[in-house]
Amino acid sequence: MTGNTKNLVEEYEINPFTMIIIPEEYGSRIYSRVIELEEEYLSPFRPIDIVKKSCKYFGSSYDGS
Repeated sequence: MTGNTKNLVEEYEINPFTMIIIPEEYGSRIYSRVIELEEEYLSPFRPIDIVKKSCKYFGSSYDGS
């Protein structure tokens, strides 16, 4: 990570600043590297879990989207 801060977050909702969510191996698990316009985060959840949770948070479902 050159020039970016990688913060560990327990919860993350997709927002207008979210650019990409990349799967990243972390030991034997898959984490998510979330890149926003000016920040970068590491979440212990898989990218699909973040997407599904964000859909639910904003009043939809993954299947309905």
